[in-house]
Amino acid sequence: MDIGTQSINDFVASLASKQPTPGGGAVAGLLAALSTSLGQMVLAYTEGKKKYAEHEELHKEIIGILLKASTEALRLANADADAYEELNELWKLNKHDPKRVEAWDDALTKAIQVPLQIMKLSERILVALQTIKGKTNAMLVSDLIIAGILAESSARSARLNVAVNVNQMEESVAKNSLQAKAAALLASCISICASIEDDC
Repeated sequence: MDIGTQSINDFVASLASKQPTPGGGAVAGLLAALSTSLGQMVLAYTEGKKKYAEHEELHKEIIGILLKASTEALRLANADADAYEELNELWKLNKHDPKRVEAWDDALTKAIQVPLQIMKLSERILVALQTIKGKTNAMLVSDLIIAGILAESSARSARLNVAVNVNQMEESVAKNSLQAKAAALLASCISICASIEDDC
């Protein structure tokens, strides 16, 4: 089921059920999508206000960025669910089963790369939100902060999925590189979110 076409009630019910997907990875993607929507709402309530007329072009640019990010967030939410489901099926097999051996590396790579992409997307969303702080309707400052918190939460959530899957890898330069990349992305997201909250 495409997460983007589900009602909120259906998604919440499927998330609560005893089935592997949707799970935390899908939630991470959805948090990113919610962040973009809230950011767009802040801009919608800023549009047409003389006080912020000088930032009109910036606002249009950020709306475009957030619209693309929203679509990407939902795509990644679905992709994460698919990647986990594929890996979960392999986990059920004996470690030495030929089917598992053949498909394992590719499945594990997908299960790592998708949440890593969610983290990168969350960082881009936060950068976009940071760009408009102080340049939008002051009455919606709390919504801008919450949008930032949602994007940071998305990154935090995705980071956990990266970590649990990277831990399935043998010790290697590639494993260390992925761990370092995820840690750097999370640190960046936390820092940008804190900047949005402090400055607002």
